[in-house]
Amino acid sequence: MLDNTKVQILKKVATQGYTTVGEVVKELGISWGAAQWHLFWLENNGYIKSVNINGTTIYILNCANVLRKLETIEKMLNETRNAKAFTR
Repeated sequence: MLDNTKVQILKKVATQGYTTVGEVVKELGISWGAAQWHLFWLENNGYIKSVNINGTTIYILNCANVLRKLETIEKMLNETRNAKAFTR
């Protein structure tokens, strides 16, 4: 399931064109293992793919439709947050 961390990673990849585990750790403030897990999940679910360039693994978008999917998912997350806030 896509969560906020995975959405942030997808935004980073979409904006920058690629990312590395180290960049995810630094930007999101999560552990190395957590960054690897989220990237692994995104790759296994077809959102991104990994490419090894000169010994460095970078992650790039796997399909052009990811941006559309991301916007839909972000909208759903916002609606869920708003519904939770309204019921409190």
